[in-house]
Amino acid sequence: MIVTKRAREIREIISDLELLKLDPKYREAAEINIRFFKATRSVFSFIHWLISVAPKLRKIRESILELADLPLKKWQRKTHEGLIRYQSSRFGRRMVAAFIKELCQIILKIKEMKNNDEPTVVFDLGFGGGELGRQVFKKLPDVSLVYVGIDISPAIMETARQAFQPLHEKGEIVFQELSILNDEVVDALRREASGTSKKVVAVWCGNILDLDKYLSAGKIDIMWHARVLHHLTLADKARLVDICRRLSPITVEMDDRNCFWFKFWTTLTTWLIYPDVFLMNGGILSCLRDPTKEELTGHFKLVLPFSYVRLIFGRNICFQDEKWETAMKTLVRGFAFGG
Repeated sequence: MIVTKRAREIREIISDLELLKLDPKYREAAEINIRFFKATRSVFSFIHWLISVAPKLRKIRESILELADLPLKKWQRKTHEGLIRYQSSRFGRRMVAAFIKELCQIILKIKEMKNNDEPTVVFDLGFGGGELGRQVFKKLPDVSLVYVGIDISPAIMETARQAFQPLHEKGEIVFQELSILNDEVVDALRREASGTSKKVVAVWCGNILDLDKYLSAGKIDIMWHARVLHHLTLADKARLVDICRRLSPITVEMDDRNCFWFKFWTTLTTWLIYPDVFLMNGGILSCLRDPTKEELTGHFKLVLPFSYVRLIFGRNICFQDEKWETAMKTLVRGFAFGG
């Protein structure tokens, strides 16, 4: 049954990609994905693809788009639904445990630095359904938080609604979908969190690269993004760093570093546990775009498994002072300086 379902999905995906290939904008990416999915029909053809094709793709990694990056809403939705199931599994939680630990410590340090009872406003960029946010909620049950998740994919909004619904029904969070995002909205969310013991959770469907058009410096306490960079071009990566530095005193970045065979085996394991061939696609193609350790710069820390956490500090943030400078020195303890 599982094999039959997988074979049927592969046929449907290839058919949709063949149509997408007619669009010059997506022709190269569609061809790369078609070859990938044809290879996944058997373990032998997939191993052949890994040995003969994947190393060549690493050389043109900025051109690679995975299935979830392509304008195919059905497969975007299925990928995000599969990703939520994977992230909420025991194996998936272990994959981000080190990042969650670092993130929670930074949230507590920022709260200590603020030294008031105001809720801490955190933005999760490219939040993908909010599993990281939910794990932070579990680790910091008594910390007053405004959590804003932002993603460009409309499919994410539906999966996020379903994922947050149990917490909303239990009365642990206040949940809302935002039609707009600006300073006034963030202020209103902060006031709402001040009047309740619940976490205030809001999601917005929009482009994280446009945030500085709607928000001012000082409205956000912490920003973070996890496994987002491999979806962006080099120019967009630089743009994201610039936005983070202008809007928030600190951004926590987490992503994988290149270790192809580790990702290969974990992806195969994922494929066996959760037979979603689109998850396998995302796992392998994203790995081909990951940076090496030598390519990382700034304050970063290598964490298990073959991932890194990097701190990006804001500039010209209105409340930075001597106290903040001291907090920065505390935050970077244990982080290497790569350049």
